[in-house]
Amino acid sequence: MPTVATLGAAFSANKGAAAMMQSLLDDLPGRVPGARVVVVSTHPADDRMAYERAGIDVAVVSQQPVEMALVQVPLALVAGLLRVLHLPFRWLLRPPALRALSDADLVADLSGISFVDGRRFVVLVYNALVVWVPMLLGARVVKCSQAMGPFATPVNSGLARLTLPRLARVCPRGAVTEAHLRGLGLTNLTPAADMAFAMQVPEAVRTGIGARLAEVGPYVAVSPSQVVATYCEGEGIDYAGLVAELVDRLAQEGHRVVMLAHSAQQDRGANHMNDLPLCRAVAGRVTRPDHLLLLDEDLLPTQLRAVIAGAEVLVTSRFHAMIAALAERVPPVVVGWSHKYAEVLEPFHLASAAISYEELTSVDVVLERTLAALRDRQSVAVAIGKALPAVQAQALVSFEVLAEELAR
Repeated sequence: MPTVATLGAAFSANKGAAAMMQSLLDDLPGRVPGARVVVVSTHPADDRMAYERAGIDVAVVSQQPVEMALVQVPLALVAGLLRVLHLPFRWLLRPPALRALSDADLVADLSGISFVDGRRFVVLVYNALVVWVPMLLGARVVKCSQAMGPFATPVNSGLARLTLPRLARVCPRGAVTEAHLRGLGLTNLTPAADMAFAMQVPEAVRTGIGARLAEVGPYVAVSPSQVVATYCEGEGIDYAGLVAELVDRLAQEGHRVVMLAHSAQQDRGANHMNDLPLCRAVAGRVTRPDHLLLLDEDLLPTQLRAVIAGAEVLVTSRFHAMIAALAERVPPVVVGWSHKYAEVLEPFHLASAAISYEELTSVDVVLERTLAALRDRQSVAVAIGKALPAVQAQALVSFEVLAEELAR
């Protein structure tokens, strides 16, 4: 029975990663009959509970960052040396994650983004180590569809050049990422659209969410991001205040708003994986609360997709909330921080829907784009629908690559 170990995608917290994982669990068995998935997780306890809540039976083993750095990396280095010397090394693989990675027929890295200039040194090192650990143990690694680059800084360029050519396959998620990677001279590239485009939403989930929101009437979905809020803070921009003002201005125009967290950790503080505190802060600053419904909970990726599917327009700073809107033919308005947004919007001829957080001098720029999207939503939905089949076909490429590599 072929085994695929996954890295870089928790099922809890960031629901973009969860959507990619859900897609893998939906689509891989049809291409590789009997395939078994083992999840190597940075949030093992939370992931186990999330999978149980979703009714998914999958093995989860722990690779928390501190555990990886202090225990697993040193053991992998020694094991890798012994393996090269053709000496026994499996006796070192006491941590379940190392055993799972060594035993796997293939390792799939589902990180949404990696090796990007401007990220902290520790993040770049982590991007390299997370795939070097299985490679040291002799595993073949595929970097499934994700954003990478640019590679202008010496540290990022050096780590990427050291790491990426040694992977079995690298799947750039868009034209900009592909251009960055070809600039490194890589020959192991297979372009693929984001795996989340292939996620299936059960009809029962759509019906349940539809019934729950039926009394709201037509609504604009808003999904803020703590990541972008942090970037804005560095520029002196009051992101939460701007989102609250957007809700109020939409209310003045007669629109209702449903706000949701596309990355959520109940009972945790604000962090890059938790938008719930930010959503609560926004709701607390809204002056027209009668026009706002806050979904103050940790929803599954399929439930979030169903909420977004029911919206007239989505305003978001979360990348995979944008993916959900496109997959459901809902016009998106996006405030982002990276090329990763525009390169995915480009095939839909919607790159202009992406606004850099640095442009947020006032709420007007977002409000104008949102009102325009509401006015043109029918024609935009038709345009998205025309481009969507080709993008969804490209989303399946990552699974085709995994099947091909498993067959080697």
